[in-house]
Amino acid sequence: MNLNIFNGLPQYVRITILSQIRRLLSTPIFSYEDREDLIQELLLFYLKRFYNAHDVDEALVVHSIKQYATNLLTQRYHRRDFLYSSLADYDADEEFSFAENTETRLIVSEIMNSAEPKEKEIVKCILCGDSIDQISRDMHVSKKTIYGFFEKMRKKLK
Repeated sequence: MNLNIFNGLPQYVRITILSQIRRLLSTPIFSYEDREDLIQELLLFYLKRFYNAHDVDEALVVHSIKQYATNLLTQRYHRRDFLYSSLADYDADEEFSFAENTETRLIVSEIMNSAEPKEKEIVKCILCGDSIDQISRDMHVSKKTIYGFFEKMRKKLK
């Protein structure tokens, strides 16, 4: 990473951005590969909002950068495909779909053909993006039963 991009900026901005990068990278949501993207994103946020403004309060700038970093974390957390892409890969209208490719559809149809009615409901809930906790609560099925179903399907598909 080239720290020359911070030349000409106040020291507190540099420290705040780097500390927020460290905080974001300490979560499992962001990887080290996202570091450059995050630095550019936070720096661009600062430049757009505060660089040309005169007599801006330091506390306001620091709080705004921290808040923006938290918003980046929240946005990434809410995306289901954060493990498979970087910040540069996102389009505004893009949504993640589990059953996009043909191979996945074939596997899902094979599972649906061999599953019992309650298991079919579980598969439908998973395809809708529900978590195991939510499925367990909504369908009144234990998590152990759901994991057992997963294991049964893995054995059938091998």
